[in-house]
Amino acid sequence: MHVAVLADVHGNLEALESVLIAVHREGVERVLVLGDLVGYGPDPVACIHRIREAGSVCVLGNHDQAMVAPRYTHELNPMARETLLESRGMLGPDELSYLRATAYRYLEGDAVFTHANPIAPEEWQCLYLFEHIDWCLAGLEARIAFVGHTHYPGIHCRMDATSVALTSSEVAIGRHRYLVNVGSVGQPRDGDPRASYALWDTDSSYVKLRRVEYSVNRTQQKIRALGWPDYVAERLTRGE
Repeated sequence: MHVAVLADVHGNLEALESVLIAVHREGVERVLVLGDLVGYGPDPVACIHRIREAGSVCVLGNHDQAMVAPRYTHELNPMARETLLESRGMLGPDELSYLRATAYRYLEGDAVFTHANPIAPEEWQCLYLFEHIDWCLAGLEARIAFVGHTHYPGIHCRMDATSVALTSSEVAIGRHRYLVNVGSVGQPRDGDPRASYALWDTDSSYVKLRRVEYSVNRTQQKIRALGWPDYVAERLTRGE
């Protein structure tokens, strides 16, 4: 089965549509989403409905949590708080109910899907530092973990007692443990403005990281029309 794994859509409908078109052309049969459908971007409602229409399994992200439980809003940075508060007025009971129904973790076969660290996803630990990635891989029970949250795509592998960052964007899943950060659909931060996602072939046991262009200008126009901080729009051009 061919599965697309997406994360950190952040209300960016143009990016999401481009990814959904790309994965359809590649013959993807299922879509899994690793949270943060909302925040930063101008189209949270449309993104939620598009994910639902795609029949996706979706887990909870920290922005999603703050959307449905306002007491967590203070944990976000000031710019994220501002856009989330503005987005909250756009969502109705149906969208909020959908986000509330998502879980921290989803398991399928020998894979685990979470927004943040799969061992304790509710703590929202960003897996930036090698020591955190190494600790995660050492304690991982599943063969492969798919995560988002950092907006930086990449693949790590733990071979026996050693964890390494793979330089390839494709990997054949072998007997080791793997951590796949699928990057961000709606707000990449690795210097590449293109939307990022992963393809997982469960039959042939391989994973590919993919990028696709989208209409950044259109998303920026929407953000500015809402009167949101200009940096929220500008960062999309630079992938930061």
